[in-house]
Amino acid sequence: MGFFDRWKKSQMHYADGGLADDRAVYIRSLVERAGMVDGRREVFGSARHQYKLNPVISPEKVSEYETKYHVELPEEYKFFLTKVGNGGAGPYYGLYSLEELRKYHEHIMESGNPAWINDTLTPDNWAERMNTLDDVDDQTYDQLMLEICSGFNVIGTQGCTYGNLLMNSGSEKGKIVYIHWNLLPDGMPYLTGMSFLDWYEKFFLEIINGNTVNSYGYIRLGTEEELILAYQKATPEEQQ
Repeated sequence: MGFFDRWKKSQMHYADGGLADDRAVYIRSLVERAGMVDGRREVFGSARHQYKLNPVISPEKVSEYETKYHVELPEEYKFFLTKVGNGGAGPYYGLYSLEELRKYHEHIMESGNPAWINDTLTPDNWAERMNTLDDVDDQTYDQLMLEICSGFNVIGTQGCTYGNLLMNSGSEKGKIVYIHWNLLPDGMPYLTGMSFLDWYEKFFLEIINGNTVNSYGYIRLGTEEELILAYQKATPEEQQ
């Protein structure tokens, strides 16, 4: 079976919600093929992750994590950890391992709580909350930050102060959101609308097809109808 035959087969699995073993094989082949295309490691972040995946972990390890932090991780992410790799190669600087999630998320105990970041969040709501953080005592600040950081895990970084979030609850459950950790009033989190595996697979497909991924996830891909609908729902700032 050729590469693009495997790609088509994977897309059928995705459409049906399937997470079969052969999809894991396909994903690993994407990573390997992208690494061959980017042999000189010119793609941003590739020099760090080197298109290498960490060994998978057992479902029991994932269950232990979920129990300890009172979170139900998205099924696609659990499939990835147990069938593809426990972190490693991925968009920007790659994916943290499950063990590293604790290191890069000081509010990890909140990851299973209801998400404050969701599709009802507006630029005005965000700006108001960020401005509030400057005018409260330490105890109130900590409480507000716990609320802001609820419902997600930090699974990677774009460098500097930009993080990749995997939402565990709320309207974006199972999807990727980008956040600027400077928490500026005009720096609202960006909802990619992409599920974890959609986000992951398309990154390597873009590399394989010779396309730039410097702003990956910020540029929406889809049918004409999907793009029109996304534009209609976007804020004036996002439409520009």
